Amino acid sequence: MKLNTCVTALFLSVTSQTLFAGENINAIEPIMATIPAGSFEMGSVASENSQPLHQVKVSEFSMGKYEVTVNEFRQFVEATNYTVPQECRHQLNGWFRAYSKGNWETNALNTSEFQPVVCINWQAANAYTKWLAKETGKPYRLPTEAEWEYAARAGTKTDYFFGDDTDLTKVCDYANTADLTGENVLQRDSNTSYYNWSGDMSNCDDHSAYASIVGMYKANQFGLHDVVSNVLEMLADCRSEDYSNTPTDGSAYIDEQCESRSTRGGSWHWSHSPLTQRGSIPEDFSGGVDGFRLALDGKAPQLSKTSKAFLANLTFAQQQEQKRRDIQPAFPDAVSNVKMQQDDKTVTISWDKSKQEDVESYRVYRNEVTGGMFKLLATNLTTTSFTEPKMGLMKYDYAVVSVSFHQQSHYSEVSTQAGWVAIPGRVEAEWAAESSDSSLTRTSDDDGGYNFTGIGGIGAEAQFTYQIEVPEAGLYKLAYRVATPRDTKGFEVLANDKKVGVELVTATGGYHEWQTQQGLEVQLQKGKNTVTLKSLDNNWKLNWLTVTKG
Repeated sequence: MKLNTCVTALFLSVTSQTLFAGENINAIEPIMATIPAGSFEMGSVASENSQPLHQVKVSEFSMGKYEVTVNEFRQFVEATNYTVPQECRHQLNGWFRAYSKGNWETNALNTSEFQPVVCINWQAANAYTKWLAKETGKPYRLPTEAEWEYAARAGTKTDYFFGDDTDLTKVCDYANTADLTGENVLQRDSNTSYYNWSGDMSNCDDHSAYASIVGMYKANQFGLHDVVSNVLEMLADCRSEDYSNTPTDGSAYIDEQCESRSTRGGSWHWSHSPLTQRGSIPEDFSGGVDGFRLALDGKAPQLSKTSKAFLANLTFAQQQEQKRRDIQPAFPDAVSNVKMQQDDKTVTISWDKSKQEDVESYRVYRNEVTGGMFKLLATNLTTTSFTEPKMGLMKYDYAVVSVSFHQQSHYSEVSTQAGWVAIPGRVEAEWAAESSDSSLTRTSDDDGGYNFTGIGGIGAEAQFTYQIEVPEAGLYKLAYRVATPRDTKGFEVLANDKKVGVELVTATGGYHEWQTQQGLEVQLQKGKNTVTLKSLDNNWKLNWLTVTKG
């Protein structure tokens, strides 16, 4: 009798929690939008990990209109005493420093309870989701990768739900991304840059230097905010190399190991990418640009009293933030007609005087090698020219900005010309007069400097041209300092635009295992010559080459 009574009471307790969830619950539930059932073609031909394209059928579900905020996450921590990460990559010093003290509540980037919660990891996001499901009796969960793409694209087939923003001027109405505001503050606070590092910088103003209060930008057609970019969003799926084995019913891809989880969207610290772009994150990684939003099967539920109170507070915070943004001065126009003169000793750059009356000065930036991040070189310039000693043989870039009310314009660039390298001797990779399908980065080789690399090493269509000057005509022997995890097809060698032969690049043991590999001989004329390397494969790196008398 007692057992039956106990079972009945337990049944009524569980049933009541399910039937009446939302009426007597204190937990803040997400403000959700109903996502209608449908099918779509998932993926993109733009990247290998987003293939093959495949049809996915998605059942009706609801998704958080906003990313989960600090305020919402606070309730979870206070209710459960959950052990959150106490170290996070959140401090900027040229770039994000390695892990340092900081958590979801105390970090260098958040300033509002209504910004997305960051400095958590996937494990903490998942624990929050399970707690909320238990507290409310509603099976809240992390969205799947298919659900996220379907909901974010909202029936569109363009790069973004608002179209194809090729000139990067529209995105600031819809997302918090790498823009003029962020660039100004990053250069001011940490001497670092979006430009030439995280991709293209948007030529517009989203009014937010770090993570934004959620919901400040226009929603997509399903009513979701910040899907293009604000913070990176962690999902339910395990990371997969591509879509070869992923489900077609909208469910999550789960494998046995599952050490990393899928991510989607962009963050304020990176240039935004098309909504089909995929990412991943280790389950235990805690970063200052990583957050999440929630999903739920079926239609969006009615708001509880607690959620209504949260929405009222969020709306007030949004209104106050918008008032602040409305009175910010406009950014000045970029400077025009930037020119450069150089000789063996000096470089002089000049530009046209701004026609805008409130432009008060100019700043000059420079990088160490072409395509590198710009560092501030000169400020408070009231003239329209700048001269300094020339740096080395490498090609590098200058950028000029106009300044108004301490806000600087977009960059206007000009590049130096690479010098002529005296032979015999070593030719550093960064001395290339022209390069393509690759990027320069600090080398891991013993003697420092830069090497050419890229995503997956140097690209299969990369090309490097070097300007060399030899004292006499004759045969010259080539050698190369390379690193590669595998045997490759190597590269084609041209001397003065004439094909000489093909050099194979053989496995060195990895990208950080450097070897000097001997090459063929080339016929060079007395005086100035060009040597061009045309890549035939990827997965290799180049640190330098030598040209010596044969």
